[in-house]
Amino acid sequence: MNVQKNSGVITAGLALFSMFFGAGDLLWPIILGGNSGDQNFYAMCGLLVTGVSLPLLGVISMILFGGDYREFFGRIGKYPSIVLLFVIQAILGPFGSIPRLITLMHATIEPYMPFNLSLVVFSFLASILILACTFKPSKIIDLLGYILTPVLLACLGGILILGFWNHPEPAATDLTSSAAFKEGLATGYNTLDLIASFIFAPFVLFHFCQDRKQLDNPEMMSLVFKKMLKASFIAAGLLSAMYVGLTYVSSFYTPIIGDVVAEGRLSAVAIYLLGPYGGFVSCMAVFMACLTTAIPIVSICAEYVKESFLNEKVGTIFPQVLILLISGCLANLGFIGIANMLTPILEVLCPALIVLSVMNIFHKLYEFKPVKVAFGSTLGLTAISRYLSQ
Repeated sequence: MNVQKNSGVITAGLALFSMFFGAGDLLWPIILGGNSGDQNFYAMCGLLVTGVSLPLLGVISMILFGGDYREFFGRIGKYPSIVLLFVIQAILGPFGSIPRLITLMHATIEPYMPFNLSLVVFSFLASILILACTFKPSKIIDLLGYILTPVLLACLGGILILGFWNHPEPAATDLTSSAAFKEGLATGYNTLDLIASFIFAPFVLFHFCQDRKQLDNPEMMSLVFKKMLKASFIAAGLLSAMYVGLTYVSSFYTPIIGDVVAEGRLSAVAIYLLGPYGGFVSCMAVFMACLTTAIPIVSICAEYVKESFLNEKVGTIFPQVLILLISGCLANLGFIGIANMLTPILEVLCPALIVLSVMNIFHKLYEFKPVKVAFGSTLGLTAISRYLSQ
């Protein structure tokens, strides 16, 4: 059995957390906390449901399929699965996550540059850095788990700990507890973590067992499943801690820092807590959060493009460059602009993906066959509901 003996569960858990914890996971809790004020507890609970529980559901369901997302989505039919997989890869990659990451990285680092650095130039430089980190996909988990994630946790953890120390009271809001909870639920969709879970799970699964065919062995499958489950709970625990910390710190300090755009709130809080140099600490935290998410996404999406559209006739560099080029162009929409583009798609798609995950888990555990009607009905009903609500 070829389970990676030197691959620690803790390293994989840290890597999985860092892959999930990108621009959306950093900014949406800050926005939510600032908006919810003294009702933040209820908003934060809603966020934990959709922002943590659902990605964990996606990871578990994908593990049961041995990381084969084509088989996972194939249960809804050949052509619907092709379309759905393309949409998921597009949202996770060049039309969603990656441009958001580039935008946030630029907004964070720009104030500390000694010269004006345009988004176009920064996108080019950031793309070179990301490409350099994706040359050896087999080393990405170790790079994330051993180096980049500890830096991220140290920087961000320091800010959050200081933020809770002798903190001010959050401002009163007009939100009811139920309204705050619903806002938290909606915010969890915007992190994109449910969609990311279907793609990240196979990537980390490869860390434990490089030959997927060996997962046909029940003993091997059981061993890998236990390792992946432990790693997933580590990632879920860290995500929960970060969401709690970010929403509360934002609820405490948003009234103090004043009207600051979402991309700059963490830096403003850090400067308030730590002085002029505090912003640089938050800059490092945000930069690491974006980088540790961008690296695996580019690698995963490039493999998808290579296999699905290029028949594996070229290497991975060309699809990586293509993905980053599209991402750089869309980054000019800004974080909120990209979010406004994605929100209606996510509100329609995510409930159907939840149903698909649950049905697939029942399929693997209890040989439960039906799935197409449930998935299609959920997709249709949420689309109609979204249309009528406009």
